[in-house]
Amino acid sequence: MTRQKEQESEQVDISALGPAGPYRTRSRTPVADASGVPALELASVPGLVVSHWIDQLRASAPLPVAETGHVLKKAADVFETEEVLGDELEAHERRVSALTGTPLTVVRECDALITQALRDVGRAPSSARPLGCSPVGTALSEAPSAGAAWCRTGDVFAVHAAGNSPGVHAMWLEALALGYRIVVRPSNRDPLTPFRLVTALWRAGVPTTQLVMAPCNHATADLIVERSDRALVYGGQDVVDKYRNRGDVLLEGPGRSKLVVAADADRGAGVDIAVAGALFHAGTACTATTGVLVEQEPAGFAGELAAALGKVEPARPLAEEALLPCMPQADAERLAAAVLDRAEDAVVHLAPRAERLGGEGSLATLTPAVVELASARDPLLSYEVPFPCVWVAPFERDAVDVLDGSLVLSLHTEDRGLVAEAMELTAVSNVYRGKPTSWVHPDVPHDGFLGEFLMRAKGLAHGA
Repeated sequence: MTRQKEQESEQVDISALGPAGPYRTRSRTPVADASGVPALELASVPGLVVSHWIDQLRASAPLPVAETGHVLKKAADVFETEEVLGDELEAHERRVSALTGTPLTVVRECDALITQALRDVGRAPSSARPLGCSPVGTALSEAPSAGAAWCRTGDVFAVHAAGNSPGVHAMWLEALALGYRIVVRPSNRDPLTPFRLVTALWRAGVPTTQLVMAPCNHATADLIVERSDRALVYGGQDVVDKYRNRGDVLLEGPGRSKLVVAADADRGAGVDIAVAGALFHAGTACTATTGVLVEQEPAGFAGELAAALGKVEPARPLAEEALLPCMPQADAERLAAAVLDRAEDAVVHLAPRAERLGGEGSLATLTPAVVELASARDPLLSYEVPFPCVWVAPFERDAVDVLDGSLVLSLHTEDRGLVAEAMELTAVSNVYRGKPTSWVHPDVPHDGFLGEFLMRAKGLAHGA
């Protein structure tokens, strides 16, 4: 057996990472890879231990602001070049891909996003800071005698991470730069990425008493939220419903991102934008396109989109050409059946298929789906599943309200008035014109700036 095959098949033991270093627990959670084969054992930290850890985090002084940039840039180098759990970065990325079923190219892209965030973490806090506030870490002697300081609203920040994309771990790094102490509760689906990231930050100089990783059960996860001052929580609609009235919890739930193809737009370019958005991160990201509203001939557009997405070939996650998510056969069949059951009264232009990929276990992939709806008010327009599945519906100019509730709203049009009208929708986070819903830029927030949630302006007057 080759070293690569050995590396891909051996089980990994993942400890928690506490204030005193790696922490082994008696309770372990077995985790299978995308084919259903056991791949690792994950520590499960009890509530009393996590509660004690949070007390230690709270008692720890933040890393001096002047040192933060250097430390985080060093962490990027460690993440990219050093071995963690015996893996260099390339081996780590292959292991994450095999574990989660995420295409290897997507894992690489997400890891690059993490290291970019580490090297440029000062950009986001400064973008979120109100112009009237002094920067974090400004000495009193250098602050205006009458003005405002930008201050934390708490000390401990909890992160309940998602497992659909390694890139979610680029989101919370800003909190370190703002002086928060952080407890990361990793997803059981991907504990490898946060383990590598927290280890890299420790090695670069972030004290262990300021950053921990606490894998745990759901009850302890709830305790972490309650004991922390602020929390970033990823999850489905059930999680959104649970925390929607909590001002101290920032929710990242289903994105329900949508594309509008107006009558004045180039239709071929509209299909290309829809394809790019649907396939983004194998269709699992919250910014991947879920709904497409077409002003002119939506049925024809759905057919063209189906023809384009139907050309995507199934492939194993480690293949360079892979574009689709992989999972155990039974899970793939369940998801495909769920879409087809809901589409019973709609027009299915491209039916999803659970394609068995062979090899050990029951590895399968899900091919894309395209379904045409009769109305943009059909709730299925926002039905989100973790593979490329697009619901196409007609768009009417006097019904812009159907676009509300989208993380990202992309408008393929030359009509600036329509874009301005979309900007007024209060439950839309991002509005793009002529770009896929998956488009990213370092100056454009994902869902608002994290600093808006973590900080506040505090009036300051000092001196004579």
